[in-house]
Amino acid sequence: MAAEDVNPLISMSRASDTSPAIQLHPLVLLTISDCITRHQARQMAGPVVGAVMGQQNGQEVTMEVAFQAKLKEDKSGDMLLDDEWFSKRVEDYRDVYKQPQLELVGWFTTGPPSGPLPFQLPIHMRLAEVYTETPILCVFHPSQVYTDATAAGKLPLTLYESVLENATGGPNDKAMDIDGAAQAKTLKFRELVYTVETGEAEMIAVDFVARGGGNATEGAASELVQTETKLPDKQNKKGKGKTKEKEKHKEDTVVDESNALTVDDEELLASLTAKSNAIKMLSRRLDLIRTYLASLPPSYLSDPSLPFTTPSTETEDSLPLNHPILRSISALLARTNILAPADTAQFELESQQEASDVQLIALLASMQNSVHVAKEAGRKHHIIELSKAQSKKGILGLPGYDTSSPYGTAAFDVGHSRGELWG
Repeated sequence: MAAEDVNPLISMSRASDTSPAIQLHPLVLLTISDCITRHQARQMAGPVVGAVMGQQNGQEVTMEVAFQAKLKEDKSGDMLLDDEWFSKRVEDYRDVYKQPQLELVGWFTTGPPSGPLPFQLPIHMRLAEVYTETPILCVFHPSQVYTDATAAGKLPLTLYESVLENATGGPNDKAMDIDGAAQAKTLKFRELVYTVETGEAEMIAVDFVARGGGNATEGAASELVQTETKLPDKQNKKGKGKTKEKEKHKEDTVVDESNALTVDDEELLASLTAKSNAIKMLSRRLDLIRTYLASLPPSYLSDPSLPFTTPSTETEDSLPLNHPILRSISALLARTNILAPADTAQFELESQQEASDVQLIALLASMQNSVHVAKEAGRKHHIIELSKAQSKKGILGLPGYDTSSPYGTAAFDVGHSRGELWG
């Protein structure tokens, strides 16, 4: 970066031990994306500015929710916050989320990758003066949305903290003087390191929004097509009766339910989409590693004719050796033996043996179940036969039943039918 391209508002010092540790939640990213999309779709004038609320515990700062802020223009033409509206909005968010510990921890806006712009300073100063002493600035970079770094997983945004440094610039320095010429202190911004943190409920919400976005796009397109097909033709409607109009309206409102997806189909589609995105991400990461290795200078490990020291073999197009990255790549290659076995034939044989064992266990379980069913049937049959034997034994013991006579049974039946068995 040339000297004239350096942003005078950016501090060249690195983050110190006193810098806050930022935990960024996905709901903040969704809100920023929604605000930018609405701003562009409605062709609104002015910058995109919003507040970020969270919790601060010492050096740990969580950025949990965000909302777009209302701006107003002062007499000098600078864009400032509408304090009355902004204060009420902050209190409303605390009441809605039922978290009194929520506080204003920063704000977001759009800007170039080079850093904040001078017209954003009055908003930052107002937040630092009224709401929080050290607001965190979140700058979203729309120009980096469709870059290779973003496709590899890097978010197109940067977090800054404000610091006071001694003024070293000349009269062209655009940094704002805070404490006057006596102190010679200027406000500058220092880049912060952040991590993306989320919870289970938030993951469900983000997944629902991600899936609903595609459905909403498809629904809006189908609704637009249906609306265009339902537009009445004033010239053709002349001379037609109300009955024909009703019949035509019914025909237009018929919905084809054969193309509707069931719940199982939607879950399967979401699962396949997630797997497809994961495979694409893995492919991009592998391509990135392959490109990095191809850009390295030749090494004496691959070419014995080269000397032991490699700096002399480096070219202008090659990248300097980064031993931590190379060790990580080596560890990744060492772990591939676990994922892909070296002896494929032996692995297939073991897989078939395990499959046979599983099928044998299933067969034994089925046989045991059949034996149990047969045993249960025999027990029920024994109970029924025992009941029949006891009933027959009781009938044989009745008076008037001659067991010695061959006609005992017939006599018993006739006597019982006439009511003469007991006299």
